Amino acid sequence: MQQLLKQKTARVVIYTTLKCPHCQHLKRWLKKNQVPFLDFNVAKPGKMQKRFFELGGQSVPMIVIGDQQFVGFNPNQLKSVLEDEGLM
Repeated sequence: MQQLLKQKTARVVIYTTLKCPHCQHLKRWLKKNQVPFLDFNVAKPGKMQKRFFELGGQSVPMIVIGDQQFVGFNPNQLKSVLEDEGLM
């Protein structure tokens, strides 16, 4: 039951910019692996840029999965976290 609950509540949110090559690699990897995600461009001022900074964001891509947050695109780390959250 706990795993099922995790599956329904865990979400992948990524904070990116259009000119960031690592961000583009991350998005392609998520799509290839059929992982649904929300993508927020933080290059322009607005609510999501404010949220990015409130979360302590300093560089992109920043990834938030459930209650975990990390920066950069490391496919092995990402796969491990997604598996732990029941998203892969």
